[in-house]
Parts: sequence; C-alpha cells; structure tokens
Amino acid sequence: MTKSLAPEWRDEFVLSRDVRARGRISELLREVRTGILVPVTRGAFRYSAAVTADPDAASDDAYLAKIRAIHLLARTPPIFSSFAAAAVWQLPMVGGWPDRVTTSSVRARGGRSNSTVARSYVGERPDVQIVDGLRVTTLARTVADVARHADFGPAVALADSALHGQRAVGRYRSRQPIGLDAITDELTALGAVPGAALARGVCAFANGASGSAGESISRVGFHVLGLPMPLLQTPFRDALGLIGYVDFWWPHLRLIGEFDGQGKYLRDEYTAGKSAAQVVMEEKRREDRLRALDTSVTRWGWDVAQSLPHLRDHLAAAGLR
Repeated sequence: MTKSLAPEWRDEFVLSRDVRARGRISELLREVRTGILVPVTRGAFRYSAAVTADPDAASDDAYLAKIRAIHLLARTPPIFSSFAAAAVWQLPMVGGWPDRVTTSSVRARGGRSNSTVARSYVGERPDVQIVDGLRVTTLARTVADVARHADFGPAVALADSALHGQRAVGRYRSRQPIGLDAITDELTALGAVPGAALARGVCAFANGASGSAGESISRVGFHVLGLPMPLLQTPFRDALGLIGYVDFWWPHLRLIGEFDGQGKYLRDEYTAGKSAAQVVMEEKRREDRLRALDTSVTRWGWDVAQSLPHLRDHLAAAGLR
C-alpha cells in the first residue's frame, strides 16, 4: 500500500513526543516561552506564525487546529464527526464551536471521552471521506448529526451552507452542494435517535438559496417573529442590465433587505483586492440603482440579526410587521 502524503498543514505543528525523542525539550520550552510556539492541546503545539490574524476566522482556526493536532497525536487516525467534521468541511457554526472535538468509532475499538475529545460509538463504521488529510463523516451525515445537537438557528445556517455549496475563494476550498434528500436519507437511516425530530425541523426549513450564515440567521428570525417570509436572492435589472441579486425581497411592500457582514468590506476573499472605501462606493451605486426602481432598501448586520427585539424593531421601521 502506498503511504499517503502528509497534509500541507503538518509542518505547522510540533508534537512533544517527537521533540522528546530528539532530546530537545529545552528548545521546545524556550520557543513556547518566547511565543514562537503556542499550545493547541496536550502534547501538541503550533507555530504562532500559522495562526490566523483575521478575528472573524479565529474561532474556526483554533478549533480546526485542535482537530488536526488530535489527528497527529492519535495512534490510529480518528473519524471526525458532527461538529468536528463540520469544521473540516468548512461549514459555518454561528455562536462558536464546542470545547471538545467530536469523533465516532465502532464500539469494539472505542476509547473514552475526555476533556478534549467527545467520542460517540456506532454499531457500524460510518461512511468516511478524506478531506484536507482528515477522515470525516460524509457531508450529509455531518449535517444530520449537527442538526440533532445544535440550536435551531446555527443548525439552519450550517444546513443552508451545505445545500448552497462553496466556491474556492481565499482560505475556503470548493465544496459541491448536496441535495436535501441526502440529509433526510441519513436521518432515516439513523432511526429514532435523540434529536432526530429537531433535525427534521431543520431540514424542513433549510434553503440552499441562502447566501451566508447571516442571511440564514436573519431568516430564522423572520420565522420566529411571525413575519412574512421573503423571496431569496432575487435578481434586479434596470436599463443598464443586471444590478445584482438581493438577499431578501418582500414584493408586497417593494422592500429589499440586505444582510451586511463585516467581511463584505474587509476580507480579501470578498473584496477581490478593492479597498473598503471602493466596496462601500460600489454598494452605494448598487443601492441607488435599486431605489430608482421604486423600491426601499434596509440593511442590517450581526448585531441586529442575532437579536430578535432589534430585528423586529429594525424591520418594523422599514414597514414590515
């Protein structure tokens, strides 16, 4: 059997056992003391230069680093599942990742859960794919598992992302969309497990037309508040051609809703090298063209999307009740 190549992120990590075998513990301690290395989990360190400088990506980066470290420390490569698999698949987790890394194993080979790893035991080995050098449950199974345990809003945002797919931009890898039936088939196969009803509710609400986690959380808010549900990603055109696709459209009010996350203005994968000022000006011109079509436009960010009272008041001021 041909030995697989080490993933490109392998050199970001230093394992205590490797350093000890070379008799260089004092060097390890010095690099930790001076900040060259930072602890990831017991027995594993990471070069600080590899840690993301993007505050919006810090939670994803730290959790993924812990997953990778656990993979490197394991005698047998673990199968990452649920939240851990979601992180490897680059699915969003609104509100942050859990403290522990989730893995699955057959009962005959099971280990114990601890403060770092939460192990679940299954009668048969789940279908596994290799993603970024790690063994993970399939995308559909991953969504089904997270939807059974996460709160409704974050679970919907994660399911929407899986249904929508992902382009290869910046730090993000390309990910093909999956069909809703793939997720429901996994739930059917799981049977009467805890959280199955919650997961079916997530599937019933999920929509691959949602373009971001912020849009998904906003849409959950509309639902909880009992507001009219909008059309998603509606195209608008004028005499000059396509203006763009709007996040939300309430035709009976001729009201456009746009979720604005900071990433649209600050992160390279969204700005395509343009300055924040250039992006703001382009958005203003786009909005002027939309308003010229006898529409009104209202915008909000995470502070409003994640607060039901703020979202209700914001939309009421725009005429939506």
